[in-house]
Amino acid sequence: MYSTVKTLESINGRERVLILRRPDGAYTYQRQWLSASLPNDDPDSPIILAGEQLEGEWGPPGPDCGIYDTAETAENEARGLVPWLADVR
Repeated sequence: MYSTVKTLESINGRERVLILRRPDGAYTYQRQWLSASLPNDDPDSPIILAGEQLEGEWGPPGPDCGIYDTAETAENEARGLVPWLADVR
């Protein structure tokens, strides 16, 4: 089971990065978006509503973005690859 070590939320509140401890003891990060009723042209757009999901609910997190030895390393990698994290502390 994954456990959340830290959550970093975008300034607009529509996306977040989860720093996670994996079942094997390593760490990773995953990206997650709020659901939206309409798509847009942004390749990182929110997840489109399907079935019972309501707008404004967090969609499922994305896949592991690497495997790291510490939570700090996972966060540093996320900060280097997710542009909006430069504005979040």
